[in-house]
Amino acid sequence: MSAEVEPALIDGKARTVRELMQSQRYGLDFYQREFSWTEANVIELLNDLSDAFLQEYEPHHERVAVASYRPYFLGTVVTSTRGDVRFLVDGQQRLTTLSLLLMHLQALAADRPGAADLSPLVFSERYGVRSFNLDVRERNAVMMCILNGTDYDPSTGDASSRNIWQRYSDIVRFFPAEIAEGPLLHFTDWLLERVLLTEIVATDDEMAVEIFETMNDRGLQLSSADMLKSFLITRVGEAGNVDATNRLWRDRMDELKALDHNADSDFLKVWLRSKYARTIRERRTHGVLGDFDKIGSAFHKWVQDNRETIGLDKPSDYDRFVNTEFEVLSRRFVTLLHASQTLDDTMPAVFYNAHNGLTLQCLPIMAAVTVHDDEQTFQQKARLVSDYLDVMIARRMVSDRDFGYSSLTYELFILARNLRNRDLRQVRQFLADRVAGMDEGFGTMSGFRLNQRNRSHVAYLLARMTAWIEGAHGPGFVEYAGPNRFEVHHIVTDEPEPRVDDFQDPNELGDTRDMFGNLLLLPRDFNACDYSEKVKQFPAQNLLAQSLTPAAYNHNPAITGLIQDTGLPFKAYPDAFTSEAIHERQALYQALCELIWSPERLGLGGGRAPVSAEAHRRFHGMTLRDVMASSDLGPGPLVSVSGAWPADVTLKPDGTIAVDGNVFTSPSGASDYVTGGSTNGWDFWTSRQNDGKSTPLSEYREQAIARIEESAK
Repeated sequence: MSAEVEPALIDGKARTVRELMQSQRYGLDFYQREFSWTEANVIELLNDLSDAFLQEYEPHHERVAVASYRPYFLGTVVTSTRGDVRFLVDGQQRLTTLSLLLMHLQALAADRPGAADLSPLVFSERYGVRSFNLDVRERNAVMMCILNGTDYDPSTGDASSRNIWQRYSDIVRFFPAEIAEGPLLHFTDWLLERVLLTEIVATDDEMAVEIFETMNDRGLQLSSADMLKSFLITRVGEAGNVDATNRLWRDRMDELKALDHNADSDFLKVWLRSKYARTIRERRTHGVLGDFDKIGSAFHKWVQDNRETIGLDKPSDYDRFVNTEFEVLSRRFVTLLHASQTLDDTMPAVFYNAHNGLTLQCLPIMAAVTVHDDEQTFQQKARLVSDYLDVMIARRMVSDRDFGYSSLTYELFILARNLRNRDLRQVRQFLADRVAGMDEGFGTMSGFRLNQRNRSHVAYLLARMTAWIEGAHGPGFVEYAGPNRFEVHHIVTDEPEPRVDDFQDPNELGDTRDMFGNLLLLPRDFNACDYSEKVKQFPAQNLLAQSLTPAAYNHNPAITGLIQDTGLPFKAYPDAFTSEAIHERQALYQALCELIWSPERLGLGGGRAPVSAEAHRRFHGMTLRDVMASSDLGPGPLVSVSGAWPADVTLKPDGTIAVDGNVFTSPSGASDYVTGGSTNGWDFWTSRQNDGKSTPLSEYREQAIARIEESAK
């Protein structure tokens, strides 16, 4: 007679997101902590998912092709079963965020034919009672608001509910536009069917608690940072004091982790990428991983494999690497982290960029910094680079261009490579040239308006404008841009009915009501009434709102002085706000943005002198054929500026670019094709002409504009 087999206390199985979440009900035990994910966690998850998906996706793929995409492992979830409820032992942070992502995907695909119904993955019905699959009573109110697309008052909920509301806002804000506006249904299919999590099921409550404690206390494996430390310090040897070096490393890592629990590994990635990464993955199916990507996944192994490239040979090299380079640059990184968390006058754009989710901004900043820079030089470099990024983001906002992680990774990598170890003068000149050559500008603002995707961008621009006008006398950007107090309001709306003589026909208001010039940042509880009544409330609001009233121009130096100093076209509208007024206000907002983000005011002027800003505007839309006719650029092979894209690329005599049998009429069209992202093709492609030098197409464009300008004199 065979011995009786004891039932397994633990069972593990790989599950798709659909299998794990559809019609499943999860509870949380008493020992579970609050939902505590941060904006950075959400951004990292979105970036990881989008990068993995885009590595497989091709524009010609039908949805059925997703079934053959490589699976993507997202992590582990530990559950225990009690009755008909599964309790989450570990993994509630990830599953909560996935629930929020699924609700956003459902909202994005609401009008798309063939979109899947994702509601069973978020909530289900049992015995006539509907409940969220992640069933936490205290969080139901905020989850219901998100599900229904209604406003939520964070003051009414607990800490987890408030954080859930903020993280959903982050998902809406940072979800990649290239997916939202393109292969959204493909991505949703891939998320449900090809993203896997390992579910570990404990059938015993005692075992569940033990697993939880082990995973969160005793089961910590050596991190990549720990292994890098071991590799470097053990090789210092006789060149230095190993004990002192170890203490230095520990102290610097502890300081970083005190600011953010991921800051130690974030610094190591930024340090190695900014100073040593030469290549980056092609954003194409099965693209080859570059240094940038390998550092991101296992930087300790990358250092070991590339020690000769880094310059690590003798013990003295390792001693210098840790006790000089690591020590100095880690302190600089700490300063940047403080600047990203607190707005001050030293390098304010670092804070603004962090607010906009530009998680990679430290990459080009650290690339420009050297271990020999004194404090003043470091601050000047950091300010120049962060100001440049601030200008770039603001221009992209008004041009409705994406600036998410996936769309800017390549561009910021190339920027970092070009800034690497330059002196202050070189940094300033290079960035000034880049600003002068930007395709985006505030000249496009005549058509800029509020839409479903850019509300956070509009709110940000209004917060910057409002705070800038008020200077030190107002609440400031942090308060205007903070959650829940201020929101975007229309100056004139379609409810209540506007004055009939303000607009020439019924459609005119609909065409203009969402224009930027018809918007203000006002308290959430501001009374939305007819303009003739609304204007009476403006004197108690911020200066940008006050400027609509005649009283603002009577003995008010904040307004009159600003007009005198800047020439900005402020104007009062005491009785009505017409279509003409909206367009006038739009011009005011454009002029205000041009002043706030002025390259000259920020120390980024003086780029390629022969080409004026006005010339750039006049020559906006210049084609490659035009450039070839007025510059030294001729037909021939093109290569990427980094050399990472060895595709067969040819500039043809007619000004088109042939890539892998495809023909593109613009440089950005060709670069977007090979990278799979959003790139500036003028900076991406280089041509080697008779001088043997590889020159970016943007420089040939500058040469062409300068020659045309000169010939016209």
